[in-house]
Amino acid sequence: MHEHVPHPPSLNPSKSRETFKWFGPGIIMATSGIGASDIITATVGGATHGLALLWALTLGGFFKFVLSEGLARWQLATGSTALEGWARHLPRWVLMLFAGYLVLWAVAVSGALISGCGLAIENITRGAVPRTWGGLAQAIFAFALIWSAHTGMFTRVMKPLIVVMFVSIVTCAVLTFQEPAAVLRGLFVPTIPSGGGTYVLSLIGGIGGSLTLLSYNYLLRDQGKVDACNLRAVRIDLATAYIFTAIFGLSVMLIANRVFHSAGVAITDREAVSRMAGALAALTGAAGFYIYSIGFSAAVLASLVGVWQTIPSVFADCYSLLRRMSPDQRLAATQLGAVPYRAALLFMALASVPFAFLGRPLLIVVAFTVLGSLFIPFLAATLLYLNNRVAFPAPLRPNRLATNVVLGLIVVLFAIVGVIEVWTLIAP
Repeated sequence: MHEHVPHPPSLNPSKSRETFKWFGPGIIMATSGIGASDIITATVGGATHGLALLWALTLGGFFKFVLSEGLARWQLATGSTALEGWARHLPRWVLMLFAGYLVLWAVAVSGALISGCGLAIENITRGAVPRTWGGLAQAIFAFALIWSAHTGMFTRVMKPLIVVMFVSIVTCAVLTFQEPAAVLRGLFVPTIPSGGGTYVLSLIGGIGGSLTLLSYNYLLRDQGKVDACNLRAVRIDLATAYIFTAIFGLSVMLIANRVFHSAGVAITDREAVSRMAGALAALTGAAGFYIYSIGFSAAVLASLVGVWQTIPSVFADCYSLLRRMSPDQRLAATQLGAVPYRAALLFMALASVPFAFLGRPLLIVVAFTVLGSLFIPFLAATLLYLNNRVAFPAPLRPNRLATNVVLGLIVVLFAIVGVIEVWTLIAP
């Protein structure tokens, strides 16, 4: 039986019913989810299986769109975040369990981000700047920016990083492009090569983030777009974001296919970044090396800044819900400069420092990927429950049958991803 909820008031009536600009909250959320692990997975997948798995990246982008759209539709209908929905409609232990998971995920993601930034600077300087100090320097920059800045400054920093990462990697893909017929087959004729099952699931799960999907609720609220009439704009915003991430991931795979798979060269996760840059230098000259390296650096730095900007709001929301604060107090807690927000930011920054000194950065990246893959089936399952429980106000509506089928498929597929990722991490 559906529970009826009142139509949520717009948090900013003057901005209600406006369409998003080209740089909407969706692209910030999606870019925050593109880290070193996604680029490495796409690189090794393309090097190992060529163009056969391009369809998996596009399918992953579609799945993340469905999840993000469900989160946004819930917020537009109820005026509340997903965490508030969990607190209201699910047993209290669910939110408590999520809080523990959030702490572990934040530690893993902070370690992965600082390690990825260190790898990027070490690669682009050809070892002149050590990974440790390069990663720490970028972490200090990101922390200082977010601690002292406001939303407008955050957007001004993210814009050039996103443009550079996208243009750089797509340029490398264009420079190395070949076999258009094979590209079309890889996109539209799903096949799973021998030994490619794990890569299929990893590629589907990697693109566009995991727990970072929750940040869309807070980005949407910060822009004053929580109004039922903004559903169409939200869908366009999210579709644009995931087309962007799909093109980015496909470009990485196209490059890896050309420089590794077509040449019969095998690579591993450990050497994916350095050998990709070196292979591009051999194929296109020094320009290829620097274009790719700059794009990779911009991608991981954008992810670091994006995650550290948005995830503290998730922390603060979870904390305020567990403390049973009033709605006004919960809203205040998630804002820049609030004590719970800054405490979460400080925790994530400090948690990243020890990982800069570890000798196996890619193991950290893998651990982060594992934790992220475990969150997606949980999110899909809660959207199946919440978005069928509440009778949404017009023009919104609960899940359609097709949406429920896709969410059910996501639960099954990503549960398998999580099991495989965990087994891969712990198996000898």
